[in-house]
Amino acid sequence: MRFSWGTPVVAALIPMLGVMLGCSSSSTTLPPIAEDASARPIPGKFVWHNLITSDAEAARTFYGALFDWEFELKDGGRYSVISHRGRNVGGILDTTKTGDVPKRAHWLSAVSVTDLEASLRAVTRAGGKQLEAPIEVGGIGRVVTVEDADGALLHLLAPANGDPPDLDPAVHTWLWHELLANNPKRAVSFYEEAFGYQVKTVTRETGRAYNVLWSAGGPRAAVLENPFDDVRSVWIPYVRVEDPAALAGQVEALGGKVVIEPRPDVRNGTLAVVLDPSGAPVALQKWSPKSGAEEQR
Repeated sequence: MRFSWGTPVVAALIPMLGVMLGCSSSSTTLPPIAEDASARPIPGKFVWHNLITSDAEAARTFYGALFDWEFELKDGGRYSVISHRGRNVGGILDTTKTGDVPKRAHWLSAVSVTDLEASLRAVTRAGGKQLEAPIEVGGIGRVVTVEDADGALLHLLAPANGDPPDLDPAVHTWLWHELLANNPKRAVSFYEEAFGYQVKTVTRETGRAYNVLWSAGGPRAAVLENPFDDVRSVWIPYVRVEDPAALAGQVEALGGKVVIEPRPDVRNGTLAVVLDPSGAPVALQKWSPKSGAEEQR
């Protein structure tokens, strides 16, 4: 089954991390990712999310209404810390205040690593690219943006104070991550080699492979064939919701667009994929903790 984004995404932003997060490498300090000071790193876990957008105000309105997220503006509004019921879940970078406006908005997810330099060497050996020098983000840790072997972007993050523990995600917080890969075989090989993920492959009802990436005893993400005709390889973050159809029904009024509506033939009607007002994709997934993460999707 093929879908369309509606507008081509062939030249997604190639962010300059020093511009993106430079504010937090100097005077601005962000809250630590892990609330527990004794937390340990969980290599391979997706632990932070940055929305890079030229319309931060519209993004705050959209996500605030959809997920009840709250925002704390930092550095004159250049960066907004996102929280849900007192827990930090990510940030929004306003590129109009950096002078580096992207061609399209994008969620960048951060993967936890223990040794940033060793991880960068592994990324390069596996066919990926380091896009700039690492920087120190106060309160968060050392972070850098890379491009994987299939062209998808992500952060590597060596946390300053460990990572949040593996718990069932609350409603309206991050649930899952999927790489929509134009070359799934190449992408899977890259993540095995660069990050040491164990891969468990299941065949979906469509006959296509669903490759689940495991690390530290838990499922972290999945790689599958890109179902969109007009999109480069991209990581899509998933938010846990109770009623994807009801939320999808609010998207257009909030300035976004629904690209996959909940329907019985797509994951039993539990999934919607939407674009926020500036075009960043995010998935809305109804999920029950009774089944393993890879079995629910």
